[in-house]
Amino acid sequence: MTEVRVQISGDSMWPAFPSGSLFRLVPCSSEQLNIGHVVLARHPFHSDVQIVKRIQHITKDSVFLVGDNPDPLASEDSHNFGSVSMENILGRVELVEHEGWRA
Repeated sequence: MTEVRVQISGDSMWPAFPSGSLFRLVPCSSEQLNIGHVVLARHPFHSDVQIVKRIQHITKDSVFLVGDNPDPLASEDSHNFGSVSMENILGRVELVEHEGWRA
């Protein structure tokens, strides 16, 4: 399987993951997801846009995704567009590098 890299653009996951943070995508099933995991998902209203967000709440069919930035205007997340269907979750992401640090 080819490794997929994901890079954050923007400040929605700051301060934990500043813009430019690099992740690797880890495919997983919905049963393998937990609150607190950071995931790559398709935006529910813009299927050509992918977002990196943290899982705040999980139901059987959907997840509530949030950015880490404490500024409520800094992240477009489930507060704006509601819960995201499990079908839109592309996988968990694992940090590879940010601000000169490499995993």
